Amino acid sequence: MVRVFIQARMSSQRFPGKVLAPFNGKPLIAQVIGRLTQAIPAGAVVVATSVEPTDDPLAAYVRELGLAVFRGPLANVFRRFQLCLEAYPCTWFFRICADSPLLQGALLPMVLEHSQRSDLDLVTNVFPRTFPKGQSVEMLRSETFAAIQAGLLSAEEKEHVTKYYYNNPDRFRILNLDSGDPQLGQMSYVVDTIEDIQRLEGMAPDGDLMEKYVRRFL
Repeated sequence: MVRVFIQARMSSQRFPGKVLAPFNGKPLIAQVIGRLTQAIPAGAVVVATSVEPTDDPLAAYVRELGLAVFRGPLANVFRRFQLCLEAYPCTWFFRICADSPLLQGALLPMVLEHSQRSDLDLVTNVFPRTFPKGQSVEMLRSETFAAIQAGLLSAEEKEHVTKYYYNNPDRFRILNLDSGDPQLGQMSYVVDTIEDIQRLEGMAPDGDLMEKYVRRFL
């Protein structure tokens, strides 16, 4: 089984509460979920947030949508994902960030087709990055991920779930999917600020801005 774990929190320093901020008429997190469930059944999607009270509204909203929520450590996101995996076991899982409302669901099948392979630990499109920020898709083999000792990781590796893989590529079997256009990697469709919401809504009122790019690679 393959699941999707959405990394989300309300305590963003640059834009507190952004995952519930409105984007084209819906909370940002709802836009992300809607795009993911174009390719993955809603029952396989879990929002992985923290146990901090600041994330109570997020957890409540996601449960209202009928989706699963897992709550773990705020700062040690790597360990949060390991605990989430224990609660929602699967063979592979996607790591998706909740700040990507224009993520193309079509990217997931492109990665998912490699889930039958036994010779990979991570399938990614950001190593090196040739897809825009906000179009990042990473699929991790659960067995490999669960075996990593989270307590031995650096602070940066604990905060950024796949950083340990990219810092140690010789220890893992990594497949990178290349768009064929390195310039796309310089583009950004991530929401970090209020201004980003205004910019991205204006560029993609129908939410399908990236479709023309994705079609080039599928």
